[in-house]
Amino acid sequence: MSDIVDDILDSDDDLGTITFQGAARNVDQDESRPFDLAEVPSSVEAEDALPQSEVLESLFLQQEGSHRAGRTWEQTKVQPINLSTLARNFKKDDKATAINLLHRRSVLRLDDDLYFSSDDEMLAWDGSKHFLDFCLVVGGRPGLHAFLPNRVVDHTFSLTLNLCLPTRLFRPKFGKLGFDPSGCMMALGTSPSAELWLAFCPRENLDDVNIANEAPLLSDKQHGDTRLSSSHFRMAVMFIAHALSKNPDMPIYVMHPYGTDDVDLSAWKIKDVSNI
Repeated sequence: MSDIVDDILDSDDDLGTITFQGAARNVDQDESRPFDLAEVPSSVEAEDALPQSEVLESLFLQQEGSHRAGRTWEQTKVQPINLSTLARNFKKDDKATAINLLHRRSVLRLDDDLYFSSDDEMLAWDGSKHFLDFCLVVGGRPGLHAFLPNRVVDHTFSLTLNLCLPTRLFRPKFGKLGFDPSGCMMALGTSPSAELWLAFCPRENLDDVNIANEAPLLSDKQHGDTRLSSSHFRMAVMFIAHALSKNPDMPIYVMHPYGTDDVDLSAWKIKDVSNI
């Protein structure tokens, strides 16, 4: 047996093919075979990623410590330009001037002949379509015509009447009522797109337009609490309830339009004399 093994080991031709069972290394199966980088297609080539230190410096350090190459847009001087100048360049088809204006920080200024007074006869106001987010409508005379439709029949008109809001404050930040709203405003309810208020303004503000124009804006906040006093609130609610009770189609009744017969008129409540 030993002679046969010696003959095998002495043979140079079969030395590379001799294997022993269980002697092969498992790691050889996981090792990648070498290949030529020149044969890698260009579609799978990629540049090396930037170091994270360079990314950090570009995002934060450069913005804080670097010197600006020139003035920023905010530091550029603002130069006015007339609308008539832009119109003239457009008519001349002056492209070079238009391109140069892009390098300037300009503010548009209207010419004096382009201004019109709000009561100019050449203007026709139309408020059916607008993009206003706030619109304050104040009646010019006593009544509810400010929010009632101006036609005999309007099947789209609707409102939600709520006479139980004595503590609601009138809080528009902008607008001009024409009078001081302190102790004068009463919430009536809402329509599909507006809040409804009943204002008890001084009569002289309705009779004299100059007095109304001198009233401060709501943004000046020169007024006090806008809510009615408890006695005035009950008076207003009972008047509205009495008027609504005259409509036979509305189930509203009033047993006593001036409250109860008690001596202390401040003690009675609206629900004691009406179902409104």
